[in-house]
Amino acid sequence: MPAALPDSIPEVTIDALLEHIVLIDQRGTILSANKAWRDFALANGGDPARVCEGVNYLDVCDRAASSGCGDAVQVGLLVRDILAGRRRSATFDYPCDSPGQPRWFSLKIASLDHAGAPAVVLVHDNITDLKICEQQIQFQASLLASVEQAVIATDVAGIIQYWNPFAEKLYGWSAAEALGRDIIELVPAENCVDRAAQIMARLQAGCSWSGEFLVRHRSGRTFPMHVTDSPIRDEQGRLVGIIGISTDISEWKKTERALNLSAMVYEAIGEAIMITEPCGRIVAVNPAFIRLSGYTEQELIGQPASLLLSGVLGQVHNGDVLQRLEKAGHAQGKVWARHKNGDECAEWLRVDTIYDERGQVKFRVNMFSGITDQKLAEDTIWRQANFDFLTGLPNRSMFHDRLEHELRKSRRSGLPLALMFIDIDHFKEVNDTLGHDTGDKLLREVAARLSACIRQADTVARLGGDEFTVILGELDDLDSVERVAHAMLAALAEPFAIKAETVYLSGSIGITLFPHDATDVDTLLKNADQAMYAAKNRGRNQFGYFMQSMQRAAQKKMRTLNDLRAALALDQLRVLYQPIVELSSGRIRKAEALLRWQHPQRGPVSPAEFIPLAEESGLIVGIGDWVFQQAFHQAMRWRGSIDPDFQISVNMSPAQFRRHSPGASHACHPPHVRAHPVLGRYVGTEIVVEITEGMLMESTHSIREQLLSFRESGIQMSIDDFGTGYSSLSYLKKFHIDYLKIDQSFVLKMVAGSDDLALCEAIVVMGHKLGIKVIAEGVETQEQRDLLTAAGCDFGQGYLFSRPLSAPQFDLLLRSHDCGA
Repeated sequence: MPAALPDSIPEVTIDALLEHIVLIDQRGTILSANKAWRDFALANGGDPARVCEGVNYLDVCDRAASSGCGDAVQVGLLVRDILAGRRRSATFDYPCDSPGQPRWFSLKIASLDHAGAPAVVLVHDNITDLKICEQQIQFQASLLASVEQAVIATDVAGIIQYWNPFAEKLYGWSAAEALGRDIIELVPAENCVDRAAQIMARLQAGCSWSGEFLVRHRSGRTFPMHVTDSPIRDEQGRLVGIIGISTDISEWKKTERALNLSAMVYEAIGEAIMITEPCGRIVAVNPAFIRLSGYTEQELIGQPASLLLSGVLGQVHNGDVLQRLEKAGHAQGKVWARHKNGDECAEWLRVDTIYDERGQVKFRVNMFSGITDQKLAEDTIWRQANFDFLTGLPNRSMFHDRLEHELRKSRRSGLPLALMFIDIDHFKEVNDTLGHDTGDKLLREVAARLSACIRQADTVARLGGDEFTVILGELDDLDSVERVAHAMLAALAEPFAIKAETVYLSGSIGITLFPHDATDVDTLLKNADQAMYAAKNRGRNQFGYFMQSMQRAAQKKMRTLNDLRAALALDQLRVLYQPIVELSSGRIRKAEALLRWQHPQRGPVSPAEFIPLAEESGLIVGIGDWVFQQAFHQAMRWRGSIDPDFQISVNMSPAQFRRHSPGASHACHPPHVRAHPVLGRYVGTEIVVEITEGMLMESTHSIREQLLSFRESGIQMSIDDFGTGYSSLSYLKKFHIDYLKIDQSFVLKMVAGSDDLALCEAIVVMGHKLGIKVIAEGVETQEQRDLLTAAGCDFGQGYLFSRPLSAPQFDLLLRSHDCGA
């Protein structure tokens, strides 16, 4: 039966309570509510009159439930169950956050007898502090449970009070089995009562303890453990328990034993061992090597290996062995070791490589042993198994090994790899016509020419017959693949002189890329083979990509180059002129001739796209001659009609200098000066030749002669993009440079007080001290012009003054400035 309640509860009694209390009758009507209940409703934005005497509490719950409050649904159900007699009491905890503060409340509901009728009393209490404590306890328990170390807590008597999940995994005992047991009986694999007493004494003194134990798994297996014990103290500072963190050190112990064993072997082994850095500097030697060399360890460490190995650098590290080291990571061969007293002895050297975590060479391990006939025979057999007897190149077996090795390196570095498949066109006809002896000599020469086209770290292999493969590993620049292919085609196209015969060959090359096309050896080889046959089908003496997108790019480049070959004849090229202004007066005293290409279908083609193609193909020579002539004639016209001192600057490509060098098709004199009837009257000051810093520093005899001949002919010279390359002040004077053009990268962001302004000022001062005038490129704002003028810069060029203009447009601009002046 429900407890009976007096007919009336003194309000002073329930109002004195801190809990929120309300009494409701069988219909759910609130009979009485204390002051704490009303204050809570008011503090949380409610109307106390709507939740106090006379209001139906069940209706209040239903309205809240219809508004989406799930907690109100649950409370309404619980109250109805108790009023109906289906349960005597209930408790319901729920969150009720206030702004900026999470809160939890507990609602206790109990039945009672009020005036002979069933009633319900609800007691509402704030349990936020309790919930926060519970959450903290749960978090701490989860934290200990998730630690990848065994965490065990005991009382001062050693009885286990806590055993986390990793302790279960490590020792094999479940928490239920371990709790309440003495840790000394359960964990240690040996009697440690005395040691436990020592640990306890240290903990009593307020210190932690760390050390190693041999412990026992539930299965009986023993293993080493590193343990750290710390004291647990109560609020009065008394020691009440111990918490220990344990780490399995089995693997570390194995590694330690292995290292110790390796060190013992290293010291005791009879074969001499020398460890070097990739550069060849010695970092370690064993006692056997000290005996072999006659030097002390202190004399050897830090010295180059060449100090001790006669012929090694010439015959091994820079020869075939070095190539094998780069490709396979190991190599071996005969060397001569030099003793401290000067004696030399033959040794068999095996070199192995240690790589770092990025796949880069960290150390070379050099092991020396005495030469024996067996080792020489083994080396001969190894070479026959891995290298082609005719050409000396890696054979199919070694090619597969090296390709696998390069694929692993590319996977580590993330850089692409290219595989080329090369077939000699019509080689069978040459072999059948001139004989196999001539054919063999041709193959040896082909192997040598192909090898000369690649980097030292790359591989050329002969698969058999007239089929060769090339591995280009870890490519920073995919354009280099095409450059190598062009170089190989050019090398094969050169005539072969075999005895009294002159033989002409060509090759077809197929190219595939890792990882874009494939990731395994067989598929890459198949792809390259297919691409090679496609090149043969297109007419031979060419290369083709297996990758379709690169094939399209290569075709576009080829179309652009083909169109460029006809652009001059079809009058598609234009010369525009950009003014160069004298900053002190504002007059246009010079112009720079700029080449532009107006393609009939594509429209304007960027100089950055077609000029490198023109240089690469040699078309720049003819195009450059044409630009020079256009600029010269235009300068003569403007000198005659507007300004007798007007000059035009013309850029000259390094390719033009090389084509005008001795042995090329042009004579070695300043181009265009004496080759044209109009230019015969040429004085030289109309044109300024612009060259780069790199061209100035190119120290070939031919280039120096051409630069000096410009000076003798009166042609002035300007260094373009000054400050972005390398220059020698002595060269500036030697070749009598007239102008320095400050690169626009220093001008574009130049403001008062900036580093760029300081650099420009320094260039101006340096130039003037050397008698050289200075032109600033890329002037776009009035502020830049003012700063350059204040710095004493002689000339400015940029969009502030004008964009590049056609000759008629420039003529109008020049005349308007002349009239204004």
